[in-house]
Amino acid sequence: MRRSLVGLCTLLLVACAPVEQQDTEADVAAIRAVLADWDAGVIAGDAAAVAELYAEDAIEMPPDALGRVGREAILAAMEELFEANTVQVTCVADEIEVSGDLAFMSITWDEGITPKAGGDTEQMHGHWIVVLKRQEDGSWKMWRDMWSVFAPPEV
Repeated sequence: MRRSLVGLCTLLLVACAPVEQQDTEADVAAIRAVLADWDAGVIAGDAAAVAELYAEDAIEMPPDALGRVGREAILAAMEELFEANTVQVTCVADEIEVSGDLAFMSITWDEGITPKAGGDTEQMHGHWIVVLKRQEDGSWKMWRDMWSVFAPPEV
């Protein structure tokens, strides 16, 4: 009985102990840097730099298409995109929330894709949700992402 009371008291003390405050300001800054690096990599057409921002087990879920599972699949898709096109992109993080080793960004984006073979630039706009995961080294990597494209305005 006494052992049970000691155990219960220990459990209550641990449960009531103050939770160590995370440095979410530093986390948010690091996450904003991931997005800035993503933009820069896309604009430079550097598929390897963009893919490096994703966790090894990342899943990318494009609209109206099968998902890309793993960093290598994301790299292959980026290489294909950049081989045929020049891409201009602007992403704005509308919201960033951190909870432990996971975080999410809600993003509004504008993109122009111009075929290298010639042709008109396709302008697109949309929303993007990215879930990031803190890695063992403390860095943040994109872990899951899904986006939508705004429908073109009716004429």
